[in-house]
Amino acid sequence: TFSLGFLLVMPGMTGSLEAAPIEVANKAGQSMTVEVLAYTASSGNVRIQRTSDGQIFNTKIDVFDTGSQERIIANAPKELAKFEMDVSVGKKRRDIGSSSYMENMTITTSVKVANQSRDIDLDETDFTILLVARNSRRYADRSQDWYKLLSTQKFSTKLAAGKTSEHELKPIETAYDSDKDSSNVGGWEFEGYLLVAQDKAGKVIATKTSLGTVSTTTVKEEKLVLQAIKLPEGIETNHDLTPRGR
Repeated sequence: TFSLGFLLVMPGMTGSLEAAPIEVANKAGQSMTVEVLAYTASSGNVRIQRTSDGQIFNTKIDVFDTGSQERIIANAPKELAKFEMDVSVGKKRRDIGSSSYMENMTITTSVKVANQSRDIDLDETDFTILLVARNSRRYADRSQDWYKLLSTQKFSTKLAAGKTSEHELKPIETAYDSDKDSSNVGGWEFEGYLLVAQDKAGKVIATKTSLGTVSTTTVKEEKLVLQAIKLPEGIETNHDLTPRGR
């Protein structure tokens, strides 16, 4: 018998996966033909299914000989980890001088990334967050309703299966007229964010936004997302984050 000293899961407890059968052997030379269902690099966990009877085994990769380890890694399904992104925004307002309507706002932002996959590590992933303000002059003149890119910040992370990372971003400042009537003289009131995740090849793999038009248009097309994250700080844009006048 082939003995690895690992947990045995009976057939039928997991869905079938299409994988090419490979021959593997433990360090004692016992061999069997299996399909690789999952491999987690951070933990060394392996899930394989024996082709002769369909039995599924969970074990560690280091119980196999070197050649088998290489074949397991090469034949493991290449799946993207399922991850969640949570954005927390803090806004602290203070009056400018003796004014009761002109305000400074300090915006603090943190992002939490959680790898929700049990068996899949999240490879190195690049994140870009755009912090966007809206022209407060719109309260006096509806035609002056557009955005300004206050800040673009970036970070990267990779996460083992089931792990979480948190990222505190640089605080930013903005000023605006808080009067919501025809006396408003303008300024830039924080409106929301766009968070973009990209793999190392630059492909957009996830987005999250609190901006209405961005959520219904921009994030639906990767080209528009890639254009948005390349915008220079300070640029004024339409509500879909395309530059004004273009």
